Order: sequence, then structure tokens, then C-alpha cells
Amino acid sequence: MHEKLASYFNKLDFKPGLLTYGDGPYGSRALRSALSSFFNDYFHPIRTVFPEQLLVAGGVTSIIDLVTVGVTDEGDGILIGRPLYTSFAKDVSARAGAKMIPVSAEGRDPMSEEMVGQYEKELQKQETQGTKIRAIILSSPHNPLGKCYPNNVLRAYMHFCQSYQIHLISDEVYAMSIYKTSSNASAVPFTSVLAIDTTDPIHPSLVHVLYGMSKDFCSNGLRCGVLLSQSNAPLLSSLKSIALFSWPVSTTEHYWTILLNDRSFLNYYFAENSKRLAASYERMTSFFTAHGIKWVEGSSAGFFLWADFRGLLGADIGIVDDAVREGEGEQQVEAVAANEKPAQGQVYKTSKRAKERDEWFFGKLMEAKVFIATGDAFFAEEHGWYRVTFSVPESVLKVGLERLERVLKEVKKENGHAR
Repeated sequence: MHEKLASYFNKLDFKPGLLTYGDGPYGSRALRSALSSFFNDYFHPIRTVFPEQLLVAGGVTSIIDLVTVGVTDEGDGILIGRPLYTSFAKDVSARAGAKMIPVSAEGRDPMSEEMVGQYEKELQKQETQGTKIRAIILSSPHNPLGKCYPNNVLRAYMHFCQSYQIHLISDEVYAMSIYKTSSNASAVPFTSVLAIDTTDPIHPSLVHVLYGMSKDFCSNGLRCGVLLSQSNAPLLSSLKSIALFSWPVSTTEHYWTILLNDRSFLNYYFAENSKRLAASYERMTSFFTAHGIKWVEGSSAGFFLWADFRGLLGADIGIVDDAVREGEGEQQVEAVAANEKPAQGQVYKTSKRAKERDEWFFGKLMEAKVFIATGDAFFAEEHGWYRVTFSVPESVLKVGLERLERVLKEVKKENGHAR
């Protein structure tokens, strides 16, 4: 979609006023007005969004940094479920000094209500050890799973946060990157936390939404992010006092304002983006099916799939190598039948052998000049998982899949699985 946006922006006039500081360090009045209208029209909020509820900064990374400074003290913890977007760790710690606490699913569906119990268990563990938990961050839609949270699960997280009086920070940067195909028609639709009535589950002052240009607008080079907090004016006021360090660029603000106000182009753009994502998703899943690679089904958002290469690498939970049987592995692996989910409470664990095979496979990919992100980068609980991005031009995707296919054939041959 870069060519569509570049063509659009090239038609805009560059005005002298864009060379000034603009309206100040937390977002121009024009942009905050355009954003409030955008949220009201596309996120279906229960309560109307107003410009004064928004703070704009130079990217969502800056927004996460700001809100972390606002809701934590140094050494406090923020819970985030695994697998998770790798940059969260630095976003919450680099300046604020908070700790990102990964929450393990231990065999449960990370998008299910069961996962809320894992958050509670981790909170209690951390606080027993002296770390005060101040917030959770939900990646909604989820990165790297590419799935959306059901309404009942979002409400369960709200009840949890209310019970412990901690903040719920919903990162909704993929909200408009939703696609539907015949093979994922039953996928859970996107629901913003703004669209949930907070009268019962949580005090609205604890709920905050993050959004930006990087994902839905394919413009991660135009650094602009926004924090929406509808019922916490003191938090916004405190963050405005330090917004000088994350001042958004006037040109970017101006371009985004025009784009948000042009509903004719915006509706075309989102529809076209969704269509292209769906086509790439179908091509990617067809490739996986043809090569016996599994992925987390139900994906309908974002630019990627969470793919399972464990069987190919010999790191599947049903395979226990000799080193592990002899107790020499990094972690003991329990013998669980391949492709079965573990019993409730049973933890998936991987061996030293699995880690080595994972690193070997990634080396093969690099030799073939095809990059897919390792599970390690997303705090995966097992080796052998990869985030595979498919939102690239068709010609690039074609070349990438050809290279990946060569690697898969080579690995299968070395495994004695050649067909």
C-alpha cells in the first residue's frame, strides 16, 4: 500500500506553517479533532471520544514510554501475555525503569478467558517476590498471533484489572488491518475496549488505548502515535508535562490530519488494504498446507502468521531426544503425543536439542536470504515457532516463498523426510 499513500501525499501542499513548532508537544488541535472523529466512526465507542482525551507523540513507542512513566514507578511490573511483541520489553524499561513480566500460557489458548487466570497467578507470584504490578498490556489485535480477543475475554481482563486496581492498556494498532477469506470466515471479529460498556467491569480511568500510523497506515517512517484515555484527565495532564521529549513532527501531523478527514479515500484505502491482506494470507496458508506446516488458525488481523515448524525441526513435543532422556538437556521434556494439547496445567517445555535445531534452521534461512522472525524474538514458550510476515508486494512474496521452499526441502532431506 506504500504506492497508494505516496501518491496521495504527493498531491498535498507543503505549507510554511509546517516548519514551526505547531500547536505544541502533545498534538495539534486539528489532528486531535480528526482522531477523535476517526475513533468515533471506526472504533464504535460506547462513549463519545473528544480531542481533549488524546495525547499525540512521535510514534506508539513514545506513547508506551510515556504511559509507563505515568502509571509505574521504577521497578514496578507490567504483565504481557506470551508470545508477545518483542519491543514491549524496551518500551517499558528504557526510560521508565519498569519491568516487562511475560505471562506464560502453559498450554492454554492465549486468546481465551483461561489466560486471565495465568495473569492473576503471575501477579500474585511477582508481588510475593516484591514486584508491584501496575498494569497489563493487551496487543489487540494480537501480535504475533494475528487474532482478535472475544468480547467476553476483554471483559474478563477488565474485571481482573478492577480487582487489583491496575491499568489496562490496549494496543490497537492493527484495528483496521482486518481481513476475511473463505478459510477464516469464522475468525473472531475485532472489538475495541472502547466498544465495551465499562459501567460494570472496570472503572474507566484504568482503561487506555494506543494507536498510531505505523501499521494500519503502513507508515512506520512517519512517527506518530496517540494515547486515548477517556476518564483519566490527571494522567493526561501529567504526561503533557513531559511530552516535550516526544514532540510529534508538524509535517506528519498535518498529513495524517488530511488523510483522516478524507473519508472517501480512507474507506477505499482500508478496503483495498484488507483485500490485499486476504490475498496474501490465502497464498501463505496454501503454501503452508502444501508443505505440511501448521499455523495458529483463526488469524484475521495484522500482517503475519504464527507458524509451527517444530515437527520439521524435530523439536515437536512428541519427540524426546536421547540427551533429554538422559537428563543432559537444558530442560526436561515431558513425553506428550505429537499434535495433542497438554492436559490442564501441563507445561510445554523444550530441550537443548530443540534450541540448537532452531538456531540451525534460522541459519539456513539466512543463508537462503529469506527472513522470518524466530519465536525467541517474541518470548515464545517453545522453540520452533516463527512469525511469518506476508504483507509484502506479490513479487517479493513469490521470491520469498521460493527461497523458503528450497530451505524446507533441504531440511526435510537432511532429516530423511525427503518426498
